[in-house]
Amino acid sequence: MFQPVCTYCYLKSSFWYLNRPHVFTNKDKLLQEVRAWIEKDDLECFVLNSGNLSDSLAFEPERPLVADLVELFREAENNGRPHSLLLVTKAGVQHCKFLLDLPPCRNVIISFSVNCEEAASRLEVGAASPEDRLKAARELKQLGWRVRIRLDPMIAGYDYTPIALEIRRLKPELVTLGSLRAERNLRRFLPGSLRSGLKQTTERGGLDRYPEADRVALYRQAASLIGPEIPIGLCEETREVWEAVLGALDEPRCNCSP
Repeated sequence: MFQPVCTYCYLKSSFWYLNRPHVFTNKDKLLQEVRAWIEKDDLECFVLNSGNLSDSLAFEPERPLVADLVELFREAENNGRPHSLLLVTKAGVQHCKFLLDLPPCRNVIISFSVNCEEAASRLEVGAASPEDRLKAARELKQLGWRVRIRLDPMIAGYDYTPIALEIRRLKPELVTLGSLRAERNLRRFLPGSLRSGLKQTTERGGLDRYPEADRVALYRQAASLIGPEIPIGLCEETREVWEAVLGALDEPRCNCSP
């Protein structure tokens, strides 16, 4: 069963998670709201991220939805609308099969979150293996789907060389790097082995993080292995780290950008 329950997930500190996951079935209302959103102009962002409160594909076996969303965004593409759907997942080939059976849509982006094999087997219980996720990514890319990769969260003490080289061979349209971070409320849910390396924040709304130099080192190594021909962005990072790793960018890119 595809039920990713990651040890480090920020939702563990939320009201949403503590009251058990909810599967909403009011699909018609959702589709109406999305159609109305697609008709809007001058939005702050034209990307609808469906992966904030759960894996985008986690509930597909119980409540199929994504295929209908894809058709809405295909209609948007045909009408020249810039709005895009972002699917964020740790699914493998089996749970991406319905996408493999659909014609690709340029207004739909499929972003696979991956980690190194050792970290994934320990900390991403219920998710597909990184190998299976990348296999699904390759098959979708070969069919013409837009594919992105999130190498996130990178965790100190693990070797990211093999997975970075696999990402380089895949050649996704964008790679986003991130490192382990935690909202203050998440601290008590993290095991000591993860919590110990993070520098605690005292800022309201801040994040516990590795020291800046450690984050820069993680990102620079991965970026050098992935190579300069693939666009790279950072997730939830400071301007100082952006500039230290990628230089100054007029428009910093990340997984959620158009």
